[in-house]
Amino acid sequence: MSSKILIKIPPSGELEEIHFGKHFSQALWVEFEPNECEKWFGCFPLENINGYNTVLTNKENEVALVVASGFGYLIDIEKKKMILKIAEYPPITSAILTENPNYFVLGTYYSVYVIDNEKIVQKISPDFMVEGIYFKKQENGNAIGDLASAENHYESNIDFNFDLLSFKMTLDQKVKRKRFRLF
Repeated sequence: MSSKILIKIPPSGELEEIHFGKHFSQALWVEFEPNECEKWFGCFPLENINGYNTVLTNKENEVALVVASGFGYLIDIEKKKMILKIAEYPPITSAILTENPNYFVLGTYYSVYVIDNEKIVQKISPDFMVEGIYFKKQENGNAIGDLASAENHYESNIDFNFDLLSFKMTLDQKVKRKRFRLF
């Protein structure tokens, strides 16, 4: 089970194509491979050519998260259908797939989404001004990243740990003294 973003538009009619969205002029093409004998293409609208794009595959649950221009699409790879669309503003700026627990963790400009294989489990917004949340990796039971904040006068991005069980975010200790609180 795999999925990958294609650099070139695939030849029409080569494999089954499923379009996720209405009419659009720019597209992100993703190749899905549910098993060794089958492949299909998904086509997703690109509303902003410079937006964030990625695809993450949860092989255990046969689900992929496609982010096209900052909009998220949770796709059942085997059934070839969309489970969930995340099209709220602001757009998605980062995404990681975690293990134990299995979540897709998304950062937007000012909120965090935790998604399992079928729904949004949690949406968290900080109680201070944030201008971008960027997840980088998982370490043990935490999603690790940094964020930009006007309250920090954009001196540098602020490192944080996001606990995947309690959904609490802990900011870098030296920054907390500058008035920042936990989520």
